[in-house]
Amino acid sequence: MVDYPGLLSAVVFFGGCNFRCPFCYNVDLVLPERLSKLPDLSEEEILLELKRREGFIKGVVITGGEPTLNPRPLRHLLEMIRAETTLKIKLDTNGSRPKILKELLEADLLDYIAMDFKTRPERYPELGGTWQEVEKSLTILQKANIPYELRITAVPYFVSQEDLEAMLPWLSLAPRVALQRFMNELPSLNPDMPLGVYGPEELRTFQRFLEERIGGEVILRNV
Repeated sequence: MVDYPGLLSAVVFFGGCNFRCPFCYNVDLVLPERLSKLPDLSEEEILLELKRREGFIKGVVITGGEPTLNPRPLRHLLEMIRAETTLKIKLDTNGSRPKILKELLEADLLDYIAMDFKTRPERYPELGGTWQEVEKSLTILQKANIPYELRITAVPYFVSQEDLEAMLPWLSLAPRVALQRFMNELPSLNPDMPLGVYGPEELRTFQRFLEERIGGEVILRNV
């Protein structure tokens, strides 16, 4: 009910990720030794289930892990959904594969994109990521003709007001910014790191700060 803004949706998870965010709670999808123990669904099984639900749901969210690490099965699945259903398609991504993102947009296989903006650019190596690729994806999104949002998981260790200040040049270009509460009650990739947690009022303070500084919509989730 919350994964696709405004649409009741099904969620399809792709396993594997090229980042190692300490606050990630999809641990089973990120660590290869745990991912290997999860059962796989074929594209045909997924499509059959989506078609069975069609009429009740209006959208499908492709998330992970990081879906763009598997470009061929990802594209094939999206093509099947496009051809055989009327469902709107949303992609969740960390922005690390701009070439794949561009190809999917050019093929008209996406209706909405949520891209993570995890912290200030110079701190991306702490997450195992490369900012230069993420920045390319941001540029692609700005030129896209579909709605998108930048999604910030508000982890105190990685997202302070100073970090948000450094992120403003890119946040100010987005039509929507989503601030998400860090759900520290769930097991994370690095449970020993003192990541901290923000309360509702602190998150609302960040929301007001961003609303004063950028032109797009700023929403709170999981507060």
